[in-house]
Amino acid sequence: MMLGGAGSVTRALGRSLLVGLTLLWLAGVLGSGFVLKRLIDERSDHELHESAAILLSLVAYTDDLLVTAAVLGENRPQPTAGGAPAHFTYLIRDPSGRVLLQSADASPELLAVPLRAGLVDAGGWRVLTLATPTNKHVLQLAEPLAERNKALLTALLWLTLPLAALLAFAAYILFRASRSLVQQVQRTALAVSRQDPQALGLLPLEGVVTEMKPAVEATNRLLGRLADALEAERSFTYNSAHELRTPIAAALAQAQVLAARAEGTELKTRADALVHSLARLARLAERLLALARAEGSQPLADEWVDLAKVVHLTVGEFERNPRLRGRRIVVDAAPARVRADLDAVGLAVRNLVENALVHGAGGTVIRLVSSATREGASIAVIDDGPGVKGAELPSLIKRFARGAGAAGSGAGLGLSIVETLARRMGAKLVLVSPLDGQRVGFEARLVWRSASS
Repeated sequence: MMLGGAGSVTRALGRSLLVGLTLLWLAGVLGSGFVLKRLIDERSDHELHESAAILLSLVAYTDDLLVTAAVLGENRPQPTAGGAPAHFTYLIRDPSGRVLLQSADASPELLAVPLRAGLVDAGGWRVLTLATPTNKHVLQLAEPLAERNKALLTALLWLTLPLAALLAFAAYILFRASRSLVQQVQRTALAVSRQDPQALGLLPLEGVVTEMKPAVEATNRLLGRLADALEAERSFTYNSAHELRTPIAAALAQAQVLAARAEGTELKTRADALVHSLARLARLAERLLALARAEGSQPLADEWVDLAKVVHLTVGEFERNPRLRGRRIVVDAAPARVRADLDAVGLAVRNLVENALVHGAGGTVIRLVSSATREGASIAVIDDGPGVKGAELPSLIKRFARGAGAAGSGAGLGLSIVETLARRMGAKLVLVSPLDGQRVGFEARLVWRSASS
């Protein structure tokens, strides 16, 4: 089953919440701006009507417009609005449209405003037109629209700043809530990553939030099925190899007897070939048993292991091995202690030496080295055989994989066993070929990193 597009849950959730809150905030600001504009327009129009009523009464009850002009202050060097607010301007016209009296700051745009009673927008002005009861004079009182826009912008500014702070606070709260859920997912993922692939167990449900429990329970069911499948595979491998050991050993013994009795006859060559094939088959069975043990479900011990001791024990096991064929085993064992399983480390190093014996043919020296630094500790098996090409190294840890120029006839399981054991012990298998500064050689090193590195 294919899942949807992958990505960060935190980013996706945070982005969605932020976009939603921002749109809600913008809708609130726009709605508030619409309401504020109507209120400001109604209030300003009301003031315009009141001012126009005062001026119109003055014009209606004053026969001489010069007296009206004097009252309004239009004969002064710096005109003021007198009875009208300073941001108003006016025209007094006769029914034909001729201007009889105007404020000093009257705009020429007002001359184009028709004499119909009521409110109208002309250019950048809001104009109210009223006639006296006798229709002798017409008053046009205008207010600049910029004043209204300025009032609207000021009101919106004071309204949006608190809303923006509230938006930021809400985004922070929602982000914290989403982070809490994501942390639950991360803790579950961490628990899964800590599971030993060879000893899968159920994830704990304690402390898991209700929304995450179905996912954890589904993961536990999957892990259960996976553990059963792995156990069936390991059991088949172990039982098959174990059942084959006895008949192979018996056949090998019979073949060796046959080869001994065929000495000096034409069957000697075929008998030796049979012994060689059965010996290889016996080693393959042993490797399969070792692989099954390496991938076993039993947890490895967590104890202090002296790598120098492992080196000396391994050398003692192989120093008289006939497969050395004149090669020497050299020891360079510096004190080094790691937290691991002694048997698992020993099995891994033996497989590395076996690998050097089989594939390092043509070399003269096999070196076993243990060392410790501030970064960690390591144990290595180094041979001066032909080695492999550097591009082939990543594939050598696969089962039944061998280098293209491998000198021996191994089964291709040794490095796979070592890599499995290293992973279970928290170590890393590092392969190098050819050796630094040389054109040949092969190095396999198990590395444990210190906790502080």
